[in-house]
Amino acid sequence: MKTLAKISFLLLFFITTANAQDVESKSAVVSIHQIELNSGVDSKEFETFVLEKMIPIYNKMKGQNAMLVKGDRGVRSEKYALVLIFDSKDDRDRIYPASGGFVGDFGEESTWEKFKSMAKGLGDTHTDYVEVTD
Repeated sequence: MKTLAKISFLLLFFITTANAQDVESKSAVVSIHQIELNSGVDSKEFETFVLEKMIPIYNKMKGQNAMLVKGDRGVRSEKYALVLIFDSKDDRDRIYPASGGFVGDFGEESTWEKFKSMAKGLGDTHTDYVEVTD
């Protein structure tokens, strides 16, 4: 049921943002970060850590929403991705400037070190998708 609610949210989000007047800067952005668990990491422990420690950091930033997803079918079945959804390109660029770095409170360094001990790929293997509109 949670998955259906998230899919509905995404569809509603894209429909709502499609009506923006300044299409270029107001287009929604979805950033998909492919994640690979390190050898020996328990998947349930990883999921709990990301959901309880990392997702709240992302979701407290205005204009950004995050979710952890796990492949159900296809070439990435049973593999993870972090999906960041931005209200607009402007929001994405404000939080993650093209010049590099981050703007905002990304929590304690120990959180990110713990993530690195469990998985790799965050920031290394991602693609930002910009909503296509008329």
